[in-house]
Formats: sequence, C-alpha cells, structure tokens
Amino acid sequence: MAGSNKISDKWVLIVDDMEGMRSQLRMSLTNSGFAKLHLVSSIKEALEKLAANRYDIILCDYSLGEGTDGQQFLEYLRANDLIQRNTIFIMITAEQSYAKVVAASECAPDDYLLKPFTAAQFNIRLEKLLEKQAYFAAIDRAADQKNLSRVISGCDELLAAKDKYFFDLCRIKGGALMRNNQALQAEALYREILALRPLGWARLGLAHALAALDRKAEAIALLRETLAEMPQFMAAYDFLSTLIAQSGDKKAALEVLQQAREIAPGTMSRIREVSSLAVTSGQPELAEKVMREALQKHKYSPVRKAGDYVVLSQALVDQGKTQDALGVVQEARKSFSDHDSKVALHTTESIVHHAAGNETLALAALETAMSAGDPGSLSADAVVAMADACFALGKEEDAIGLLRHTMQNHHEDQAVREKVLASLMAGGKDASEAGAMIEASVSEVIQLNNDGVRKAQAGQLGEAVELLCEAANRLPSNLQILGNAALVMALDLVNNGKDPAKLAQCMGYRESLIRQAPTHPKLEQIDHMLKRLAG
Repeated sequence: MAGSNKISDKWVLIVDDMEGMRSQLRMSLTNSGFAKLHLVSSIKEALEKLAANRYDIILCDYSLGEGTDGQQFLEYLRANDLIQRNTIFIMITAEQSYAKVVAASECAPDDYLLKPFTAAQFNIRLEKLLEKQAYFAAIDRAADQKNLSRVISGCDELLAAKDKYFFDLCRIKGGALMRNNQALQAEALYREILALRPLGWARLGLAHALAALDRKAEAIALLRETLAEMPQFMAAYDFLSTLIAQSGDKKAALEVLQQAREIAPGTMSRIREVSSLAVTSGQPELAEKVMREALQKHKYSPVRKAGDYVVLSQALVDQGKTQDALGVVQEARKSFSDHDSKVALHTTESIVHHAAGNETLALAALETAMSAGDPGSLSADAVVAMADACFALGKEEDAIGLLRHTMQNHHEDQAVREKVLASLMAGGKDASEAGAMIEASVSEVIQLNNDGVRKAQAGQLGEAVELLCEAANRLPSNLQILGNAALVMALDLVNNGKDPAKLAQCMGYRESLIRQAPTHPKLEQIDHMLKRLAG
C-alpha cells in the first residue's frame, strides 16, 4: 500500500482525540494533494488500522487522553517493529514543554509541530520530511527486509557525496555494522565520526562496539565521560547500567538508572529495568513505587505487559503484602489473556499463595501453570519463575528439569545463564553445584548438535534430520540447533528430491531463525541450499 513517491499515493494516518483537529489536518492534507487518509481518535483504533495497512505518514497528537500519550505510542510502535523504517512520524502538541520531552527521549519523532500552526508551516515541514523519506527509501527498504549487507552498501554508495545527510548515513551504517556482528568495523567508523564531531550517538555506538569486543571497562569509562558532558543523554544511562549489572553490581546499576529518572521518567523498558533491579537488590519499596506509578500512567496504553504486574506482585510479596499482590494478579487478568501471560500470572499467583502460607492454593496455581504447555514455547523469564515456584513448594525435580530445558534452549545467552544460576542457588544449590549443573546441560545440547552435524557430514541424512528436528522442536529458541535443522533438511531435499511436507518444515525453521536472529550466519548457507533445490 505504502511506498509511492506521488503525494496522491501516500497513505496517511491521523491520530487525535479532538474531532476539530482531525478535521483541520484532513483539510490541510487534502488541499496539499493527499487523497488516502485514515482518521482515528485513539491508540486502540490506530493499532487496528496499522494491523491492516501500511502508512507513509503518521500524524499523532501528544495528549490523547485516557492516561496515555503520543510519545508512548511512538515508542511502542518502534519497539515492536509495527511501522516501517521509512514511515514519517510527526507529533502534534500544544505543550511547550514537549521540546524537553523529546530532547530527553531516545525515541524521537521525525518532527513535531506546536499548536497553533498554519497550513503553510505544516506544508514546509512535511515537504522536507518527504524529501528525506525519498532519499533513504532504498536503505530503509533493505532494513525492513533485514538485509544488513545491503543497508551497509547502500550507505556507502551515498556517503561518497558527503551531502547534508552524511551523519544520518553514518548513524545508520554504524547500527547496521553492529547488528551484522562487525564490531571492529563499527568501532573504526564511530572513531572517524567522533574525529569530525563529538556526537552523542557516535559515542554511544562506540561504547556498544567496545563492549561487543569484550572491552567493557573502556565502554564504561566512555559512557561515564559522555554523561559528564551530556547529562540529558538517556540512552547512555541505560547502556551504562546494563554493563554495570553484567559485572554483578546490581545496586550500582540501579543507581545509574535512578539518576536517569531524575532527569526524565523514561520509557517502559527503563522502568522495567529499574523495578527488576530494585527487587533483586533488596529494595522492593522502590520497585513498588516505580511500577505502580508507571502502570497508573499507562493504564490504557498498549505498552503494558503482564510481566509488569508480575514484578509489582513480587515487590509486594517481598514486603509481606500478599493480599495486595493477589489483587495485582487479578487486575492483570482483566487485560492479559494470551497463553504466555496466563502462565506467568498463574505462576505468580502460586508464589503469592506460598508466601501467604496457603500451600494448597499455591500447588493448584502451579499445576495450572505447568499444564499450560511446552516450556519451549515460553520465555526464559517465565520458565525460571515457574522453577522458582517449584523450588518453593518442594518440587525440586520439576524445578531442575525446567531450568535444564531453559539453559539448553538458550545455551549461548549469558543473561539466561545468570538467571538460571540465581534460581538454582535460591533453591538451595551452592555456586559450585549450580555451575556444574548448568555446564552439564550446555554440554549435552552441544553434543547433540555435534552428533547431528557429524551424521550429516557422514551422509546419514535421515538420522541427522530426525535428530536435529526433534531437538529444534523441543528447543525452538536454540539458534544453533534451529539453523542446523533447517540446513540438513535443505540438504536432504536437494539430495533426495522435493517433499512438500519436509520443505514446509524446513521453511518453518528458517522463518523462526530469521524472526529471532535476522543476521544469523547460518541463513546464508540455508538459502544457498534452497536455491539449489529451486534450480
């Protein structure tokens, strides 16, 4: 639907709770030649339109009523990839203070207009944005397709001109290099940019590159220096906190985010991190305060998650407020009925009942959670929480089984490893025993993967397919297993002829791999094999 360069072909979504403003914007756009307009009065309606259509331009009012705002909406859209990279997002506001909001935000609109504004002012802004949209169209299209090599080469083609978009191109290229696992090249690029101009985003990019190259001490030093000079740079606080937390100092990581909150409340992702760190560092009162305020503010907003209520409930349990914690679970159930949320809330209910001394109710809630389906379909956080509940109720064997499965499903994820270790130790294992259990789980899945690869190399394709596909079905988040399962199936199809069912299964694994890791190196080999099949 979206994508034409003709004004009359551009699709526009207007989001404003005031009918008069919607009419004014429609008139301005119609007079300028726009013909494809959709007008809605709420975020809920906007999301329904976005689910069915692609838009070139979104005009959104900042104050939408019902405890939500346009900035939250923008952050939600970008965080969940609900709009294309090339979509123009313009915020419209009567609040003079919005300039401060956007300056402190890491998720800024393409532009914003202060009410009242004239049609001429609106058209001048829009003309510049449409010019930029056309300039970056090919690069943005490649980014939407997750074709990072094409994004990088597209930037290189345009960078030679050294035009007014030079630094925009550098920023896009740097991000693509990082996502394409080219941290060394990204480091070099960011240093070149910083030699020209001390840009905050380039400093942050360099910190990310240094951290990816396992030079975290340098990254932390750079971030501290950056914040000393740019105290409003919110994204730098977030990454600094992440690196400090990874070093094991949760309290210091929390302090960094608290400094950020003094400047701006921040996105829900920052609020979640503050609340989580507050719980794990023994400050449940802070976790309760921060999350309650956020949930009240976002009461009618799509940015809420069931996990937010889980964290709030845990903070209340840690303070002995079990009745309040149960109330939070019941409140969450009014808004979240999807499978993952139901499991998380049943698990949380079990933990609350156990804390209140109601073992029968705790066991019933846990059994409901555990009977809800395969743990492979759940997030690592949900499974670890379920294991915690099992430990609390004396179901150690079940707890260890869940943690073993989670570790094998995410064996390369250091954050998951730390959570599994913490759960095992909270369940009574000492650090040495817990570490050994984790290593045994990881070794087992690595051995399984290697066995499958060796069978394929030895020409035993049938056995390799059976082994790796069973593993991929059981461990759908293990990218190594998933990639090799798709590859051996593609090889089997090339050698033994097309089979619609096998091809569909192979493509399913490939799509799952793309969804979770769009730049995974195994994709190139899989696609090469599938081209041979097609040829």
